[in-house]
Amino acid sequence: MEIFWLCEDCLQTVAYDDFSALSLYYSEAEVEQRITHMRTQLQDLLPLSADFDPHTGAGFEAFSTRPCEGCQSSLHGARHRFTRL
Repeated sequence: MEIFWLCEDCLQTVAYDDFSALSLYYSEAEVEQRITHMRTQLQDLLPLSADFDPHTGAGFEAFSTRPCEGCQSSLHGARHRFTRL
């Protein structure tokens, strides 16, 4: 079973196909570029299944220094565990 750790942005993308939070951090041109990059990177990981429990904290790291395995972002922050089906 392959395990992947994804950032908050990738979580929103995989779960809801929602990129709206990107506009908080990036310019309009950067948002379009980031969306294209994220779609390409995440497509290579599909099919994915969430493998975390927000109630128990299993499969969730509130602060991680590991890069996101979806979009390859090296920004530190929360990571959520996903497995490939």
